[in-house]
Amino acid sequence: MVESNEEGMKHVKKWLLIIIALSLLLIAPAISKRHQAEWDNRTYEMMMPYDEIEAWLQEEKEEDVWKQLKEAGLTTVSIEAETLDSLEQSGHVLLLKMDEWKHTLVLLNETVAHLPSRGLVVYPLDETFPLVSSLKATFGDDVQAMQANGKTYYIIEGNAKKIERVPLGYDEMKIARLIEQGLMVVLRIPDARDMNEASVRVLQQIEALKNEHTFKLLPTGEEVAGYPTDVAKWGERWKEAGYVLLSTEFYEAKGLTTLAKAMDVHVVRLHSLNLEQRKPNEAVDVAIRAIKERNIRALFIRPYASADTEQNMEKTITVMKQIVQHMPSHYTLGKSEPFAPIERSSIATIGFVIGATAFVFLAVRSLVSPMMASLAAGGTLILSVAGTVLAIDLALKAVALLVAIITPIYAAKPSSVQEGWRGTFMAYGRAIAISFVGISWIVTMLYGNEYMAYVGEGFRGVKLVYVVPLVAMVVLVLPWMIREPLLPFMKRLWKHPITIGHVVISFVVLALLAYYVLRSGNTGTASALELAARQKLEEWLYVRPRTKEFLLGFPAYLLALFVINKQKQLGAILLVVGTIGWLSIINTFTHLHIPLFISFVRTMYSLGLGLFIGIALIHVYKWVWKKVIR
Repeated sequence: MVESNEEGMKHVKKWLLIIIALSLLLIAPAISKRHQAEWDNRTYEMMMPYDEIEAWLQEEKEEDVWKQLKEAGLTTVSIEAETLDSLEQSGHVLLLKMDEWKHTLVLLNETVAHLPSRGLVVYPLDETFPLVSSLKATFGDDVQAMQANGKTYYIIEGNAKKIERVPLGYDEMKIARLIEQGLMVVLRIPDARDMNEASVRVLQQIEALKNEHTFKLLPTGEEVAGYPTDVAKWGERWKEAGYVLLSTEFYEAKGLTTLAKAMDVHVVRLHSLNLEQRKPNEAVDVAIRAIKERNIRALFIRPYASADTEQNMEKTITVMKQIVQHMPSHYTLGKSEPFAPIERSSIATIGFVIGATAFVFLAVRSLVSPMMASLAAGGTLILSVAGTVLAIDLALKAVALLVAIITPIYAAKPSSVQEGWRGTFMAYGRAIAISFVGISWIVTMLYGNEYMAYVGEGFRGVKLVYVVPLVAMVVLVLPWMIREPLLPFMKRLWKHPITIGHVVISFVVLALLAYYVLRSGNTGTASALELAARQKLEEWLYVRPRTKEFLLGFPAYLLALFVINKQKQLGAILLVVGTIGWLSIINTFTHLHIPLFISFVRTMYSLGLGLFIGIALIHVYKWVWKKVIR
């Protein structure tokens, strides 16, 4: 009966493997299409904010400033809607608080009745910006003209600090001068918190300003204009006008995801680079890495500002030139564009649904039990159908998370290993194949421009993928370590008295686990020596492999495979360490805004270097076993 069940399971496994192979063929075009969209989009631009260039224009010859910046690689300038605060800083108006105005009237020997208790007084210094009409259109009846000492002042009643920040409109003469310089212009969308009811005219002006040189929008502040109720409406209007949205890396204003989706994810990823906060060579490295590794296609350069104008210009221009000079040759400086639209076909959808279901069944069946495998596969199928047919985004993300957690466990836990080099290499190859199959499902499930452009939350559960497979592997191999069934051991451990040594060891283990988790992901930290080593690897290899993969995870895994039959306890411990390598490469591909090409090259480097280091480690182990242990 047992033999019959085993034969039946072998037959089922054979058909499930055939289903997985066929489904991989079905999803291959979708993966290829995503790679092609990423590879074809290799033009980046460098932009600077006009308000920071303006300080240079006031002290240096204007033509020289623009000439040097364009020669350094500047392609684009961002401008914000003018406010009374910005007009005062650029010398176009004089602003007085109400108390200051009253003191001024006393000095001028002027008497004015019925002055508001609070407000702002505006005195125009030139006519380069249509100030009066903008004030009346923005503040309405709150604006009053007043004569004093033969001059006209404008009093705006209300909170002076808020009045200063209300957007009045874009300076169209300024935009025209920038276009004459051969530069592209990015309009910065006002912060919703600074806008009043009349500010809708500024959003309408954005529509009217669209042309071949002005076609990108960059949100500013904490809330996108129109937030919370009208974001989608304006997004649709700006999409119809032909605008592209810039999304700043590591920052998301409230309403940005809604705006991006309303604009059909016509999004270009932007990295803001503040040169004052980095050393010049570090700034260059950060900029290049952003372009080639994270689908960034716009660099927002915040120039040096701490020295005098000439030094600030010289240092900024030097860094910009170095960025262009050291950028890989297959990237071109120019007019950045959103990624070409990609959509998953119905064939690819069918492929990943049936393939992921079969994959989950095989994985859980090999790790736990047939009953659990059936439950897990059924849950995968239901969630996949809910995500694809009912368009429940969270359901697909749940399936992707499940596959991401199961894959490294399935890959790292060998079913059986033949002794010697041949068995070790075959088991290593098996783990590689399983990992890439799981990766294929993940990148096909979470598919589309919103993931490439990192609109919204992307893949959820990165930290879980770093922790759960490790814990699961410990549970799976613990019987090998303790040399007895798990349940009796846990009962005995539960009744065992707790000593100070147990507490100390627990704290050490928890501290190591916390350090491991905190180092993972974008917010992880590393020592200066490790950072220097990473930089060298990147210079030599184009993209650096992950340290925890090629120096720790994969060498430990190869040694585990080699010793597992002779020294089960040592092999079990090394399998847990080796799991780090497999879960790390899964995590590499769950960062969906990283180009597939980069993730693939990085992983192949890790697997290759890990193999060589693992072979060396096995030779060391054999020597120690022969010369020392025996």
